[in-house]
Amino acid sequence: MEKDDFKKLFDTYFDAIKNYIFYRIGDIDVATDITQDIFTRIWEKQIVIDISQAKYLLYKMAKDMLVSKYRRLEVENKYTTRMQFEMTELTEAHDYDYKQLKNQYEDALNKLPEKQRTVFLMSRMDELKYAEIAERLDISIKTVEKRMSNALFYLRKVLIA
Repeated sequence: MEKDDFKKLFDTYFDAIKNYIFYRIGDIDVATDITQDIFTRIWEKQIVIDISQAKYLLYKMAKDMLVSKYRRLEVENKYTTRMQFEMTELTEAHDYDYKQLKNQYEDALNKLPEKQRTVFLMSRMDELKYAEIAERLDISIKTVEKRMSNALFYLRKVLIA
């Protein structure tokens, strides 16, 4: 197709095709994109068009491209919806597991003997060294180590089982 013929075809039908698509989908940007794609395809493939039959061909191409676009969007939407559902499912399961583990941890802490719980919390929550704990509680470092060891053993047994 010659450049002048293409220009004439473009100038004559671009707005009509764009409006046809716009009326079908209600989005001027998408309508413009599809119309540009139609004319780009004609130019790139050097499709020879009889000017008297051009109107029918252009409307047919517009309809086909519109259907194709909707099919692609439908596939994308199905994929996106499925991924959102799976991610929501995973997040809810993860939240549930976390809450359940947190509850088990708190119950296990409450069941620890008071002396072991005190040493454990001073070490883990207050981030005190064994020597500091021993000094504050006025006990030996070996006693702190023994209480901590017993607390960790109990927590592992309860939480991992």
